[in-house]
Amino acid sequence: MAEKPFATVSEVLATSFTGPATRALVEQYGTPSIPEYKEKLAARILELEHDIRILKTCQNSTPSVNRLPPEVLSNIFIFLFWTMEREYREDHKVFWIRSTHVCRHWRAVALGCAALWTNFAFDMHGELMRTILPRSKNLPLSVTLKCDGATDVEALEAVLSQTTRLRCVELSPRIHPKPTQSATWFHIPRSNKRYGPVSLTAALESMGPSAPLLTTLSVSYTNFKVDESLPEGFLEVGAPALKYLKLDNFDLHWSRIPFSSTLETLHLGGAFTACPEFPAMLETLRGLPRLERLTLRAMLPDLEFDSLPGVRPVTFKKLEYLSLEDSGPAVGNFLGGIRVPKTIFIDIQFIGVEEWAQPDDSCVKRIKELWVDDPLDWTKDDIYSLQVSLRDDRNHLEFRFGGVPETLDWRYQLDPDEVHPHLTVSFPRYSHGSPNLTFLTHAQTYFDFTMLTTLHFIEDSRLAYNPLFENTFARLPNIQVISFVGCDMSGFWHIMDNDAACNAGAEPSEPSPGAMPPAAVVPFFPALQVIEMSRETFNKKRIDDIIRVLNKRPSGHRLGTLQIYDCINLDETDVARIMEGIPGIWINWDDVVTKKEVNMFDELYRNRAAFGF
Repeated sequence: MAEKPFATVSEVLATSFTGPATRALVEQYGTPSIPEYKEKLAARILELEHDIRILKTCQNSTPSVNRLPPEVLSNIFIFLFWTMEREYREDHKVFWIRSTHVCRHWRAVALGCAALWTNFAFDMHGELMRTILPRSKNLPLSVTLKCDGATDVEALEAVLSQTTRLRCVELSPRIHPKPTQSATWFHIPRSNKRYGPVSLTAALESMGPSAPLLTTLSVSYTNFKVDESLPEGFLEVGAPALKYLKLDNFDLHWSRIPFSSTLETLHLGGAFTACPEFPAMLETLRGLPRLERLTLRAMLPDLEFDSLPGVRPVTFKKLEYLSLEDSGPAVGNFLGGIRVPKTIFIDIQFIGVEEWAQPDDSCVKRIKELWVDDPLDWTKDDIYSLQVSLRDDRNHLEFRFGGVPETLDWRYQLDPDEVHPHLTVSFPRYSHGSPNLTFLTHAQTYFDFTMLTTLHFIEDSRLAYNPLFENTFARLPNIQVISFVGCDMSGFWHIMDNDAACNAGAEPSEPSPGAMPPAAVVPFFPALQVIEMSRETFNKKRIDDIIRVLNKRPSGHRLGTLQIYDCINLDETDVARIMEGIPGIWINWDDVVTKKEVNMFDELYRNRAAFGF
């Protein structure tokens, strides 16, 4: 039998599907010029890979989802963009771009949809800003960047130079996720460059004189930048559509601020190199008839309004929110120059270390006069609720007025858990005297406290140790609820324990001739029905004292409810003992049992003003 000859390379590797060009190369296997043969193979491989890519692209384009009309696909991209803009955290908002990588068709549609490339947001790097700016064509632009030491200012200049297309410009600082580290970023600048300061002056200088589409302009820094300011001639032609303007924490030149009669929100904070005269400031504000929110921080004039003959106060007919931060005298002077609606919410933050223990009540008096010209049927004279708190080492007072007309919406109603206080006042961290108590003393002169129904103490009960507390509040006829959250109640219990009306002895079964009838015995807080305690620490002695003090209240003035939430060292047995010890009381307890070892010295410190209680 004849032996079968050995197969050639072509016979082994080639098939019926092998193309002629490939078969010819296979048949040349073993030719003498190996380098030349390898070059031909490499070239042929590239040709085939190119063909494969084309075929795969055609294959990917066959599903119906990849053949959506451009106008439909563009709307889907835009919907996805705004959904992520609204619902995702800032560093994930740009992830919508990944959806354009599905196929060439999707990418081509996205690149041709100019509306997708009009927003420069979060921490967009310079290369991306330069890339997408041409894609936006001539559509309006929005710039909402978190700026830091790594911001590409030159790329930002290129965007802001399209001033006539700008619709929104918000340049704010990147805040370190751990504030304690942001204060020390300069010690390790390489690792914290993204949280370092940035100069925006050059970027603002790139803007043209007119911004006809601009509705929002916000430029702010983390800390005050004395070397940053608005450029000379900034938007000097104007921004006729501007509604929101915020300039904060850098040196402001009043004459360079682009005020517009269309403004609805104005927030200015920082020192002035050229501070305006009080009359000039008032005339500028008089030209803002649509203003709804006004914030002025550390920039109020010192000149007394009463010393300006012939100057009328500015009346803000649409103002809903007023926030002022400055020294006591400066705030008082400014309040004398304006009039606001009764529906306004006011937030005042006093700064500086001025001595407040002086008989100057002009600031409180001018608060009372702010809405004197408003014809709304609301006296806005009686205080319904007062909250005393300590936040960020600042004393806060929150006032809510009674008699709110039913025609006003829910924001003005009197549920402290749901609405913003009508008047909020905070005081310097470190100041001489007790400015909060001085302010409170003046407040009771100009406002009616007799309708006060609720008192709240949050993280601060020092007022309960001051004679002002007993003199001002203990005899008020309508206080029904007093709550303490995370603060020492010893001063309050001391006042209750030393109430003369509660220490007159047991009521006799038959009144003796000439004795005072029981109905005339009026204890402190005569209308008190509810005491709320939260984040308090209990022990046996404290429970015994609470039972003893509350049992001393005369009939007709007994406490109805004791609310206890999130407290320490209190369990079912303790609650049962209180209920048994105070007949008729109802205890609303959250059933949370938290045991904690209490340091004796901490307990002594907490009771430092208990006067032996």
